[in-house]
Amino acid sequence: MLEVENLTVRYGRITALAELDLAVPEGRIVTVLGANGAGKSSLLKALIGLTPIAGGAIRWKGEAIHRRPASERVKAGLALVPEGRRILVSMTVEDNLKVGAYHRDDPAQVAREIDAIYQRFPNLAERRFQKASCLSGGEQQMLAVGRALVSGSSLMMLDEPSLGLSPIIIARLFELLVELNKGGLALLLVEQNTNMALSVAHEGHVLKLGRKIAHGTPQQLLADARLQEAYLGG
Repeated sequence: MLEVENLTVRYGRITALAELDLAVPEGRIVTVLGANGAGKSSLLKALIGLTPIAGGAIRWKGEAIHRRPASERVKAGLALVPEGRRILVSMTVEDNLKVGAYHRDDPAQVAREIDAIYQRFPNLAERRFQKASCLSGGEQQMLAVGRALVSGSSLMMLDEPSLGLSPIIIARLFELLVELNKGGLALLLVEQNTNMALSVAHEGHVLKLGRKIAHGTPQQLLADARLQEAYLGG
């Protein structure tokens, strides 16, 4: 579904990603792990088109997309839930959801999908006409996920979705991600909560200073004592 080959990202003289290979098969959950500064967020920004690449290729369903603007990548089926949610707090909950569907020309279907999101997230339904600034952190994260869903994506990329959330909300969020995946949505998950990420992922990649140093199933990564000590919390 998504293929990344020899991907390199630089900021001036700093190399954020160096010759990275990665794939997300259809219907799978792939997680990317690593310490701060490993290049995880740079990867997602490059994939969605917010950061230019210095080398390599990004292919979506077999077609190169690394020269396409972000808007075309979203229309093709990629969606990003950014770190910090980045919802529009001065707009209503419903208008935030509609922003996710800005490129679509099927308003009746969009309306049905927004209704389905409200059924999934009753708290958002209760506040649909209130400004998003009134939402709690967990509700804001659910709104960010809902905004990505209404874009019509088949691959959702999430950047540190558990950041700043309580353990109870984190557990609910990851239950939701598993549910969405069972419904056919592929996920690329960047997450520092490594135990939670590996508990839901089918496979994982570990980055260090922009380079991939390990790849395998969650069981393989958890069994690697060196990686466990350095990256997975001991």
